[in-house]
Amino acid sequence: MIMREATPEERRRFYLEEWNKREVPDFILHTISMREFGFDLDGKGPNNRYNQFLTVDQLGDFLRIRAPYSAYASVALYERPSAREGWLKAELALDIDAKDLPLKSCGCPPGSVCERCLDEARQVAKQFAEVLASDLGLRKINFIYSGRGFHIRVNDESVMTLEGNERAQLVDYVTGGVIPSDFTMALGYSKVFRERLERTFSSLRMEDLLEVRGMKRSLAQRLIQEKERAMEMIRKGKLDELSGLEGMGPKTFRNLLEFLTKLNSGFTDGKVTIDTKRILRLPSSLHSGVSMKCMVVQDIDRFKLEEAVPKFLREAAG
Repeated sequence: MIMREATPEERRRFYLEEWNKREVPDFILHTISMREFGFDLDGKGPNNRYNQFLTVDQLGDFLRIRAPYSAYASVALYERPSAREGWLKAELALDIDAKDLPLKSCGCPPGSVCERCLDEARQVAKQFAEVLASDLGLRKINFIYSGRGFHIRVNDESVMTLEGNERAQLVDYVTGGVIPSDFTMALGYSKVFRERLERTFSSLRMEDLLEVRGMKRSLAQRLIQEKERAMEMIRKGKLDELSGLEGMGPKTFRNLLEFLTKLNSGFTDGKVTIDTKRILRLPSSLHSGVSMKCMVVQDIDRFKLEEAVPKFLREAAG
């Protein structure tokens, strides 16, 4: 799939001929008058802020007239969104950006994406959502294809009033981004934390391991050679056996855990989750940087990028 920047004329065509208000998700549609909308009109960033629309038709008129480079809507609901005042509550949002994944199996240069790393971002989003549903009992979980990755937007009332520090703790748990403080060798780590460690460890290469403080090349080679065995130890919570490998030592083992958790936290942008006044790309809008539609994903397992290709790009491809 070729991704490229949309021209101003292509943006105009998209909003005049293809944009459809029925593609604005219900969770935005039903609260549209309480949200702040932001726009990047020329590709220089979302500087047009504090916009309020009372109806989706008003929003549609703006999009067709201005054909913005990017369109955004707040995760927060306000009494006075045009002034960003009277904060009421905010969705819980996680941003999984394929171009920023800490470990990628593709050869994409920094800042770029391909179908392979987008699929890896999709798998990460799916894993995070499974924990939100199974461990936290959340049900109103929405997947959004954002152009270069995926957003998870949660609308359960139980999380919409959380403060920033509570959201930070939640994202640490979901990502495995912090070593659990109540860990003992006897009790073992939580299932979620072990799953995150295993996923990240499985993707490590030799050069990655050599970034761990105190990691000797001989130990890094042994971990790579015995990766499957090490992953089994992590999976079963037998990290004492991993820490007992020849040449590891408690200090290097701790450094390895800290290295893995730092990578874990990089699979989502925690600042997005913590920020209760964040604006995110509007589902139904055009991501002009890659000429793809931002859209709700009804089935994360079956989603194909072809669904997000706008008409002008398909026609240009012949």
